[in-house]
Amino acid sequence: MSFSRRNQSGYLVEIPLLMVGVGILLAILVPGLPVMLGKVLVSVGAIVWIGGLFYMLVVPGWHAGSTPRLRKPWNLIVFLALSATICLAAARYLLLL
Repeated sequence: MSFSRRNQSGYLVEIPLLMVGVGILLAILVPGLPVMLGKVLVSVGAIVWIGGLFYMLVVPGWHAGSTPRLRKPWNLIVFLALSATICLAAARYLLLL
């Protein structure tokens, strides 16, 4: 079976998988770790999630035979709303413990 270069390029499925992996890892590790290390891991996890959302919503890769789900400026508005939610949740965790 022969694939052209065009059919192999585009959207990275690894980004959502990385985000899911980071979420699961944080859910398992943070409750058992010392508070300061948990805060560092939550901060890094929030940065990974915001980067993943930016890739998936604002600058998505090429999808075979599909149109963009969100049109400008909605993709940026949704990204900013989700990023603000993640930042607020992470800040709440960081400041309350």
